[in-house]
Amino acid sequence: MGSLFLDFLGEEIQVEPGETLTFGRAADLIVDADNQYLHRVLGCFAAQGDVWFLQNLGRHITLRVIDRDGSSRTELAPSDQAPIGFEEFVVAFDAGPASYEIGGALAEPTPLELGVSVASDTVEFATINLNDEQRMLVAALAEPLLRGRTDWQSEIPGNKEIARRLGWTVSKFNRKLDYLCRRLAEQGVDGMQGESGVLATSRRARLVRHMVDRRLVVVADLDALPAPP
Repeated sequence: MGSLFLDFLGEEIQVEPGETLTFGRAADLIVDADNQYLHRVLGCFAAQGDVWFLQNLGRHITLRVIDRDGSSRTELAPSDQAPIGFEEFVVAFDAGPASYEIGGALAEPTPLELGVSVASDTVEFATINLNDEQRMLVAALAEPLLRGRTDWQSEIPGNKEIARRLGWTVSKFNRKLDYLCRRLAEQGVDGMQGESGVLATSRRARLVRHMVDRRLVVVADLDALPAPP
C-alpha cells in the first residue's frame, strides 16, 4: 500500500503505512487549539492491512468524508471507522460555529469495491426533495459557499436580505426555513432546532453545509436566483 497525503490550510503531511495521525484541538495535527467545542482528539488516520481507515474518536461530532469530484460522500458517527474509498477526498466537520476541512489523497487508490461500500452506507442520510421555492431559499443561503468563498459562513446573507431578493415577506422566508430545519432535525441532523446554545447563524451554516455536501443544491441552482437588490 502507498502513503497517505494530507493538506490542512496549506500544511502538507505525509503519513506512511504503519504510522497513524490524529487530529483535533490537541492532537498530532492541531486543527484549532482555541476552539473549546472541538475535541482534543477528534479523529485518526490509520492503516489496517492494505487499506487506509479513518476513525472517529469524538463523542458528538460527525465526520463527513467527501469524494473530491463530488459524486459520493459518507458520514462517520462517533466511535465509527470506515475505509477511505476515494483517491482524493475531503474530511469535513463542524465544531460549534466553526467548520473545518482536511484534504487528502492516496498514493495507491483503495480497491473500487471498498469505495463503493463507503459511499453507499450513508449517502441517503437526511436527503429531502426540495420544491422550487425551497431550492431558491437554500441556494440564496448557500451562494457564498457554492461560489467558493473562504469565509463563507460570515458571508451568508441575512433573512431580511434574502426575503427581499426573492420577493417574499420575512415571515414567509422564516416559515420556509423553519420547515426545512424541522425536516432535517427529524432525520437526525444536529443543530437544526431545539438545542440550547444553537444560534440562528450557526443553524443556517449547518443547513447550508448539509445541503451542499449532499448536492441537494449545486452551483447551477444559482442561475435561477434573482439578482441581489
